[in-house]
Amino acid sequence: MGNRAFDWRAKLRTPWAVLAVWATYALIRLAVQPLLGWEPLGPDDWTRLLEVRAWIDGQSWWDVTQYRMNPPAGFSMHWSRLVDLPLAALAIPFGETVAMVMVPLLWLLPALLALRAIMLRLAFADLAFLFGLILFPAMPLLPGVFTPMAIDHHGPQAALATVCAALLLRDTRWSAVACGLCAAAWVEISLEGLPLVAVIAGLYGLRYWWAGERLLHWFIIPFAILLAAWSWAETFSMLFLDAAPTGFYCDVIGWGHVEGLLFSALVMLVATHWPWQKSPGSRLVSLAIAGVLCLLAMFSALGTCAVNPMAELDPLLQTYWHGYITEGLPIWKQPVSTMLMLVWPMGIVLAGWWTAFRRKLASPGTLLALYALAAGGYSLLVMREGVVAQLLAIPFAALLLAQWLPRARALAAPVPRILATLSVLGLATPMFATALAKPLDRHFPLATMRPDVVALMERGECDYSRLAALQPGLVLAPLDAGPEILGLTDHTIVAASYHRNQRPMHDVMAALTGSVAEARQVVDRYHPAYVVVCGAAADVALYRTAAPDNFVNRLLSDSPPAWLALDEQVSSGPLRVYRVRPDGIPAPRR
Repeated sequence: MGNRAFDWRAKLRTPWAVLAVWATYALIRLAVQPLLGWEPLGPDDWTRLLEVRAWIDGQSWWDVTQYRMNPPAGFSMHWSRLVDLPLAALAIPFGETVAMVMVPLLWLLPALLALRAIMLRLAFADLAFLFGLILFPAMPLLPGVFTPMAIDHHGPQAALATVCAALLLRDTRWSAVACGLCAAAWVEISLEGLPLVAVIAGLYGLRYWWAGERLLHWFIIPFAILLAAWSWAETFSMLFLDAAPTGFYCDVIGWGHVEGLLFSALVMLVATHWPWQKSPGSRLVSLAIAGVLCLLAMFSALGTCAVNPMAELDPLLQTYWHGYITEGLPIWKQPVSTMLMLVWPMGIVLAGWWTAFRRKLASPGTLLALYALAAGGYSLLVMREGVVAQLLAIPFAALLLAQWLPRARALAAPVPRILATLSVLGLATPMFATALAKPLDRHFPLATMRPDVVALMERGECDYSRLAALQPGLVLAPLDAGPEILGLTDHTIVAASYHRNQRPMHDVMAALTGSVAEARQVVDRYHPAYVVVCGAAADVALYRTAAPDNFVNRLLSDSPPAWLALDEQVSSGPLRVYRVRPDGIPAPRR
């Protein structure tokens, strides 16, 4: 028998192709990981690890309080155990490192399978299908989310958003039910997903208006029921199972959301089965009634929380903390390169839709384009939502590449061929535009890129594991350093960057940015055993600009306050570790 050539087209549309792409990407990331290290990437990743450890050690599923922050009361957290679940499932048998390496990569798998389902639904040709499977590393935000040690909630959110997109394009009631359940998990992980879930509901309504497809209530009812069950279980656990009370907060799904959703679902269920729902106009009326009633129910139940989920933020925290969290800022507070990165996917979506679907307005391709454009618009207000926008732009980028790249490669002259090829690749992904615009960032610096802050950053890195040599005690440290200190040692901390707990956050910020006398008042209030600061940290450099002789500047100088004693054995490079002297008496060295 003669050898047969491998027919890649026959395997391209199978799940095995997705597994092959995922495995290749995972192996590459694992190969370079030893060069990057085996620790969580940022404060939120460290805190997620602390959440998993606490749960494994016996803390309730319903109690996500961080008791090592501001003990004994702890820090109230708005996070969900749904993200902890796969991490714990791998950490218990295989250890923390394996869990932190594999879980972010595993979240990429459902996203890729959803992209495959989308491309199958839209009947992509072979070349476009191939591009759609391999294009995600060229989207600038995606490799940093689906990478080992990135264990915060952004990967799960993006994966669920993409799965919802795939289910939205299907025509069955069971796909709408599944979409509702995925959407409920999405907003349970983070309320930030609610605006895009509302867009999905609107697109189901659009399908009802276009073609009379009665799928909207099949989406909303399971969505609302699952959230209601979750809220009821949480309330039950607080009342009868001794779980920590969480109080009422604007940053999670509440009964007001559930009431509004259930009410609108009931209205749609009744309205869509009235006999007069035959024309697009009558269907539009029922949709408008359901939408208005839903909004009225939510606003009446939630009050100001319906408008401002973050509620009021302390002015000091706004000035020296929240205003510098780049991933949460709008486009007009971003560098030029980031602005282009956020806008570019929307152009890709529009160009891809125009290429393939402009003659099919009432089509799944148009639904996907509207969903992708909504995600892109959302990312202009909250930069981290660009992760979802870039995932949803991939099918449209694949269509553009399949349409224009073969034409560029077919040019006979080498120079035009090379230029045309680079132009097509550059237009179909945000990567090249972002990279080319990077030099412009320094010419148009924003508040988050202040040259005076950068100039104050000391050279080197801070190894917080050195604090493990000290007797465990309460540490007053900058907000972003706290979770890493907790992850590497047995200490407790005064505060970290979690907005429900504004009093201790404010006190730490006031101590670091204020005078030595103000810092002493905070120390007398919380009685920390140690004060720790890293001169190489960007947030510490920002605090130094508040006043030339403030507390943090004194900590980094050769003349710290007399009631602090520098531990020279633990301190190293830009890391300063001070013991608090009780009543001015030097603490004994260990």
